[in-house]
Amino acid sequence: MWFNNALMFQYKLDGECDLNRSLTEEALKPCPPHARFTYGWLPAFEQEIVHEVAGSTLICLGKEERILPRGVINKMLKEKIQQIEAAQGRPVKRAEKAQMAEDLEFELLPKSFCVQKKLLAILDSVSQRLIINTSSNNQASQLTSFLRKSIPGIVIEPLNLTENLALRFAEWIHSPATLPDDFQLASDCLLFSLEDEKKRVHCKGYELPAEEILTLLAQGMGTAEISLIWKERIQFTLTQDFTFKKLKSLDYLIDDFNEIRQLEEEYQRQDAALTLLSGELRELINGLMKIFVNHAEMKSAQIEKVAEDCTI
Repeated sequence: MWFNNALMFQYKLDGECDLNRSLTEEALKPCPPHARFTYGWLPAFEQEIVHEVAGSTLICLGKEERILPRGVINKMLKEKIQQIEAAQGRPVKRAEKAQMAEDLEFELLPKSFCVQKKLLAILDSVSQRLIINTSSNNQASQLTSFLRKSIPGIVIEPLNLTENLALRFAEWIHSPATLPDDFQLASDCLLFSLEDEKKRVHCKGYELPAEEILTLLAQGMGTAEISLIWKERIQFTLTQDFTFKKLKSLDYLIDDFNEIRQLEEEYQRQDAALTLLSGELRELINGLMKIFVNHAEMKSAQIEKVAEDCTI
């Protein structure tokens, strides 16, 4: 078990909430004949809709989606339009075309194939964080929205980070010594123009801090993403909105997972892997949160002190 990405939220859940029951009531059902897609919860492990161990609960959002390419509808629509124009000797109006396209979709949807997609997430009761295995804000929003629907009392909020991480990333590239303990620069970063964020430069395979990248930063570019190594156990890319991408196990952590694979029973391997994954992510996130939150608090305290000095 591994998460390739991580998008995090804080959550608060009533201790008396029966999570298993709440999610079971919203289990994934077959996609209705005329619906494009439907959401619901799938078993996180074997037949368990939630899988909990050592304060970490694994959940799985399912999406069943009908595959009906727009090109298929457009092809059939074009043929119908040609038939009408040939038979009636008149052009088909825009409103007619729209209605015909809608009718074709209604006719074809029940005949289309369905595919099922899964999105895993961890409810970490130790840190009160919801960690979703995605770097897509849209996918994360789908899961959080459906979780709120399934558990009306749950509170889910973004992490409270106010620091401009792009500036901090640039500082780390300029001066690697300012990196927090247990972290070191890897080899990639993504730079963007401060005048036009769509103008981006992907820098891969550099030994940071590389002279070429320092030059780009000196010319006024910002840092949108930076790749880091934590405790020589995990390599990852951190974005300026505090999303984790390209999470990769390194040798020390791979050794731990290899030991887990030697366990006899599947449930033992699953429990141990979930415990290890949750613990690693918790400690990694804590290490970064401590830096950014403490920095924000220190900055706030400095501002308050300046204000006090001005009133004296």
